[in-house]
Order: sequence, then structure tokens, then C-alpha cells
Amino acid sequence: MNHFLMSSSAAVKTSFHGNQRVHVILGSESCDLDSVVSSVAMAYFLSRSSSGPSGGSLVLPVLNVPRLLFPLRADVLLLLRESGISTDTLVFRDEVDLIGLHGDRRLVLTLVDHSVLQSSDSDLEGALTEVIDHHQSERTAPVPCPVTVDTVASCTTLVTERILSRAPEILDRQLALLLYGVIVVDSVNLSPQVGKGTAKDSQMLRLLQRQFPDLPHRGALHTSLQTAKFDLSGLSTEQILLKDMRLAAGAGVRVAVSSVFMSLDLFLRRRNLQEDLCDFCHSHRLEAVVAMTISFNDQSDEPVRQLALYSPSSQHRQQISHALLTIQSPALCLSPIRNPYKDILAYHQGNALASRRQILPVLTHFLSDWWQREVHCGVDDEEDVEDQLDMMTADTFPVSRDSSAGLADCPPPRVYSTSHHHRRRLLMGAEDYGSTEEGFCGRTMPPAPVNSLVDSCPLDGGFNQEALLEKFSWMGGVGEERGGSGEEEEEDEESATFFILPFITQ
Repeated sequence: MNHFLMSSSAAVKTSFHGNQRVHVILGSESCDLDSVVSSVAMAYFLSRSSSGPSGGSLVLPVLNVPRLLFPLRADVLLLLRESGISTDTLVFRDEVDLIGLHGDRRLVLTLVDHSVLQSSDSDLEGALTEVIDHHQSERTAPVPCPVTVDTVASCTTLVTERILSRAPEILDRQLALLLYGVIVVDSVNLSPQVGKGTAKDSQMLRLLQRQFPDLPHRGALHTSLQTAKFDLSGLSTEQILLKDMRLAAGAGVRVAVSSVFMSLDLFLRRRNLQEDLCDFCHSHRLEAVVAMTISFNDQSDEPVRQLALYSPSSQHRQQISHALLTIQSPALCLSPIRNPYKDILAYHQGNALASRRQILPVLTHFLSDWWQREVHCGVDDEEDVEDQLDMMTADTFPVSRDSSAGLADCPPPRVYSTSHHHRRRLLMGAEDYGSTEEGFCGRTMPPAPVNSLVDSCPLDGGFNQEALLEKFSWMGGVGEERGGSGEEEEEDEESATFFILPFITQ
């Protein structure tokens, strides 16, 4: 396998050969143990078996993160090192131009450990030749290629089954250790208390152990890899969130869902946590972060799952919280936990078997559905936009009585009377985070508003108060000529005053 990986890496560095087709095996953007090993093992299988591509195509496993982020995966690094694989021989997403290859009609694509391309890769859909996944399908439309979906503990289980049934001769101890290690971790060592392991996971482990009796003891290997996975010492909050992050997005709303391998109590006690979360949202263009913490009881192998939801916008917090509280398949059984931060909602997750892979499709669907319901429901004129905004802010998604305690500190944001243009910007979603009342992530001042009564920013110099007042008087005259009702004139004056006063007082 080392020779295969080295030759694949070398081919990328030389930009491939002429018009050579490239068959990429792409794991998920979480780039966890399962994704990495499924990608590498499946590529090796295709390169060595008759199932592989013909015509001299290059088979290339691609890890779906930038190389810079890979050192955060301590458990992956440990298993690769124990298997004798150097990270220098691996190819990362920022080292190969998949869009360019597809544009040149040279790309063949197989997905492992996920079934749906992230939105930025949607153009690659036409290159798909196979999908192998162990999650419930997130696809809303059929894909014109073979799809293998089996809800086992690990996608590596399905790759192992493929190798043992079609090309068992390629299996050596190095490859067996990779496959074995991932299945042990993802099935939580087949723990009956956790219940993640299936009959097929157990069968693949038995077959690997039978063929290679000197593989490490399951319990010891599980402990070593779990310890490495949970070791977050020296990492910043941003690195902890990026370590195992997936994105849920729906028409302009982006929510990071990160697996965090520590207790919620330890996570909430991190220094400057709320400020770090605010910076994380700003730098990664996110509206919210859901941190799903995972720890284990000292007395058993049973996982303890808890959840922290952060958003600088109280409206987003309430809406996303409602979505999580009302998930039914499976229900998370969330109960609120008090915490010292006004912009963070914390919950204990009663259903410890419900993982991120089951939450992501529900959350993605909710975001898309919310956007359609709140923004694209036949709102054609500006008065309807105002009514829609008032409804959103006066009565955001209701929360059940049992969960209202956790949201008591998050009242809907008040929206002051503004111009039609500014109200539309609030509804459609401004570039800044939070409302003007909340400030920017709890800080002192939001970005300066755009003044609709002047042609440029008055802070640029040359501000003429008399000219501005003259323009204001002219607008009042236009309102009188229009013959509007007294209520309309009063609203227009209030709207204009909202914008003019900050600049006059300066």
C-alpha cells in the first residue's frame, strides 16, 4: 500500500499526465478515522482489482480537508503511524483541483462515508460513479450511479466487506490493521451498552482477526485510539470546533455542527468562550454553532451526550433550538442546563444513541424549509415584507412549555421603525451578525448603518448639514404631494428621523 500511496502523491505533484482520467475516492469533510481509512482502502482496492478503472486511469484517495487541519486528528495520526503510513504520502483537498479536472472531463468520483456533496462541490455531481455510505441517505433525488447504503457502525465495514468478497488477495496486515482499528472505534469495541455495533461489524472484525491473529487486542486498541481522539490539550476553541466539524446550510443560513470530545461542563468553562465563538462565526461566515459534546461515564462505557448552541442572534438561537427540541427521528430528549452565557443555550441529551449524523439532515431540512416559509412565501411588495418581519420578530418559532426555561433569557429582538430598505435588509439577512440592539456579538458597537438620505458616508468628509436638512424637507414635501394618510406620513417621518439623528448628533 505504501508504494500505491507514494505513486498517487507523486502524480498530483506532477499535475498528472496529459489527458489522463483521475478516479478520486473522496471521504467526508469531517475527515475522521472512518472517512480517511475508507477513502485510502477503497482506492487501494480499485487500483489492485478488476473492479478498478480501465484505460490507465489514476486512482486517487483524497482527504476532504486542507493539509493544515489534518494534525488536529490525533487518533487518525496514531493509527496511520501504527500502520506504517506517512502523512507525506497522502493527498488533501487543497492539493488537487477537482473542479478543473471535472471541467476537462477527466474526473471520475466515488464518495465514501457520505452521500451528498457539500454545496461548494455541487458541480461535481455529474462525475459521480459510486456512493458507499453507512448513514441514512440525505439525498432528495436519485443519483444515476450505484449506491451502497447500510446503517452499520462504520463505512469501513462496508469497504472491508467489498475487499474480502471481491479481492481478498490484496489484504495484508497493514491494510487489515487500518480496517480493524476503525471498526473497533466506531462500534465502541462492540459494546452492548452503547449498541452501535451491528452483526456485520462484528462479522468483519472476526474475519480480520481470523486471518491476522497478531492484530492488537481489541480493548487495548480501542482505549489507545479513544484516548488520542479525546486529547484536546493545547488546542484553541477554534481548533476544537474544526477538529470534527460538519456544516448544515439552507439558502443563506450556515450552521456548524461540531463533535467536541469533552464534557459540556469543561467546554463551558473555557476562558473567553463566548468571545471565541463569536470570532469563530465571524471568520467562518456562520450564523450559529452547535457543539455536541461527548464524554463517558467513569463506571461504564456509556456515552454522555450534551449540547451547546451559540448564535450572536437571539432569533437564530430560538429557531435552531426549536428545531433540535422537536426532532422526532430520533428524538434527542433535550433538557435545559443553566449556564452563565446569554448567547449560549445548553442542554443534556437524554437519548445518548442519537448522533450528529442523524441530526444533520434534519437540521439542513429545517434551515431550507424555514427560509422558504419565512422569505419565499409570495412576499412581493414591501408592505408584505414589513408584515412578515413583524411576525418573525413578534412570534418566532414557539417553544414547548417544558423547554421554555432554557430560553427565558432570549426574548425576540425588537425591531425599531426603519425605512423600507432597511427593513428588507433585516428580513433578508444583513452581512453583520446580530441586531443593532444586541450589538455585534455582545460587543459595544455594530457596523455603521447606511444613511439613505445622503449619497455617501458623511464620515468621508465634506458633510453639509444644511444640504441634508434641505433634502429632508424636500422628502417631506414629496410625502405631502402624494396625499398619503396621516399615519403613513407619521411613519415616514419616524423612519427618516431614525436615520438622520445619528449623523446630526455627531
